[in-house]
Amino acid sequence: MASRWEQAGLPDWDTLLWVTLQTLREMSMPVTVNEVAVAVSDWLQLTEEQRAIPSHDPHKNLIRFQIGFVVSYLKGMGALDQPRRRYYSLTDDGRQITESEVQQRKRLHDERVRERRRLRKEREANDAIPADESGDDIPPGYEVDWQQELLNELKKISPTAFEHLAASLLRSAGFDEVEVTGRTGDGGIDGIGTYRPSGLISFHTAFQCKRYQGSVGASTVRDFRGSFVGRADRGIIVTTGYFTRDARAEASRPGANPVDLIDGEALCDLLKEHQLGVRVTQRMVEDITIDDAYFERLNP
Repeated sequence: MASRWEQAGLPDWDTLLWVTLQTLREMSMPVTVNEVAVAVSDWLQLTEEQRAIPSHDPHKNLIRFQIGFVVSYLKGMGALDQPRRRYYSLTDDGRQITESEVQQRKRLHDERVRERRRLRKEREANDAIPADESGDDIPPGYEVDWQQELLNELKKISPTAFEHLAASLLRSAGFDEVEVTGRTGDGGIDGIGTYRPSGLISFHTAFQCKRYQGSVGASTVRDFRGSFVGRADRGIIVTTGYFTRDARAEASRPGANPVDLIDGEALCDLLKEHQLGVRVTQRMVEDITIDDAYFERLNP
């Protein structure tokens, strides 16, 4: 029986790294992991069924989950940098390195990761602190645990509570006159607010909340747009799941009222940014190395 990896039509890991890098070279920077996953899926000509194959993370399909690892690897290898939260850009090296150089850098990156883990376990053993093995298969910087925990909490609250959370998020992001409608027969509109980016103009915005574990398709975007046309300038759909490629295309269809899409990952980041249900504790970490050259210069 074929594995989920084979069912998804994914190449081997080394090839996937190179395919992703080639795909990135044809994209406008900066990009998000979700955008990279869609572009790589298009490059590989995956079907909608292949794109929907789940991973062991209930909030991400297999291709999205694996591309998260790939992006983390490419960043660790020096092919990508991260100019701001959730966005990545190719470095000069990322635009120039060859396929064989990618494999060499991956090996060096793996060696550095293994060495860091070895040193961490030694420190934990010396300090009598149990080593946490749960993250050993996750590349450095790949955040998953807190997001999963947060999404699980969001699925426990009532639909009405989720709508009020979305309203609180919009208020924190600068929206005025935010109201949860809470009315039946409202065509899918869960609330409305006004955004004034400059003080000179304003956008009346309707929002809809979807506590989904799976995907939100193009029909949902289309139906929601139909419900707010004539009542709002644009819309926002907030979901704990993810949006299909067709949904994203429908949301930005030329000539139609725009619909902004906030998927589960983006929702977690926004709640973290505005500290709604998320507490962030800043820690200072020192990275100390010994300057051997300094001591060599001390010798007569």
